[in-house]
Amino acid sequence: MPADLAIAALDWVPLAPRLIKEGYGDADSVWPGTLPSLLVRITAADGTVGYGEATTQTWYLGETRTQMESVLALYAQALQGRPADNIAGAHAAMLGSYAGAAPGGNAARAGVDMALHDLTGKALGVPAATLLGGRLRDRLDQLTNLYHATPEAMAEGARAFAAQGFKALKIKVGESLLAHGWSRAGLTAELAKLTAALDAVGPEIMIDADANQAWRNAGDAAAALRAFAGRPNLSIEQPLAYENYAGHAQLRRIAGLPVVLDEPVRAPDAVMQLIRAEACDRVVIKLNRVGGLYPSMRIATICEAAGIGVSVDTNPFTLLGDSASAQLASTIPTHYPVDCEGHVSFLTLAEGILSGGVSFADGRALVPQGPGLGVEVDWARAQAVAESAPIDSGRSAP
Repeated sequence: MPADLAIAALDWVPLAPRLIKEGYGDADSVWPGTLPSLLVRITAADGTVGYGEATTQTWYLGETRTQMESVLALYAQALQGRPADNIAGAHAAMLGSYAGAAPGGNAARAGVDMALHDLTGKALGVPAATLLGGRLRDRLDQLTNLYHATPEAMAEGARAFAAQGFKALKIKVGESLLAHGWSRAGLTAELAKLTAALDAVGPEIMIDADANQAWRNAGDAAAALRAFAGRPNLSIEQPLAYENYAGHAQLRRIAGLPVVLDEPVRAPDAVMQLIRAEACDRVVIKLNRVGGLYPSMRIATICEAAGIGVSVDTNPFTLLGDSASAQLASTIPTHYPVDCEGHVSFLTLAEGILSGGVSFADGRALVPQGPGLGVEVDWARAQAVAESAPIDSGRSAP
């Protein structure tokens, strides 16, 4: 490693994204309307700079802005003087300073990881995807999330995104159950939204019915899904609690639908346990839940070898995190539609902070071609916005 790529500084500035997704912030919803988020910067001794995003969801990921900042301060000490292009070594150092023995700090670690890939890619003049092994595609099929509260609104939303060229839709089917607890009436209402979405689009559109753990019981879930036999484009995502591997394995055997797991996908070791339990057919990688691009690529490699599909989702991110997600998705051999438009459909950010990055055409995401993550960052603008805008460190939504 050139000596001038030694890490000289790690700092950050708060971002203030505003959530605009349907249902977020509603009184009758578990998803509030604020999102703790930090723009992370790593500077090498030669002045090369890399940027990342540490964004969390307090209810969903169990982290706050204050916690992320305290973890980043530990990482800054642990990484001082280390080579920025030794990303595996940086992860070892970070885990050695915080949460090496139990899950934690992954949103902050993901922000540092993105910044390291951005910096190293810029130093070498290559996209971050090259550091992960190389792009297999430049254009990505897209998925989006729909949280609509009624069957009519869900059908309208499904038709609209299908008309834009999206190849997959994640239909939220646990909202009322999360807010009010499980009930037959609540489950029936959620299934009505799913039916409306399935009927609104053709069988060529993948539908992931995402319960966010709200269905709870494998037998009840299997009974509910029998009505959807003959829907080859339908998968069920995370109907049971995230630690219920046996329940998901049982459901996978009896439901007749592919099972997708999301919330337990926290680390390569955890994914190995899911595979050994035969609990799923596909997993969802979210960079801020697993700790960045480096562990994500390890998870993807394990899954490819085991014949398990891999989806990459926003969580939700600004343009920076979504561009990192696109870089990752471009390298995975088996391509499932990618959700990297969180900065479009989930949130807005003050103008002038981020530019470039992932773009969209004909319903597909175009992977950035520039060095690093391919995103231009105006740090001074971010600082000015942070000084003038109220920054919320409270609960937020997936």
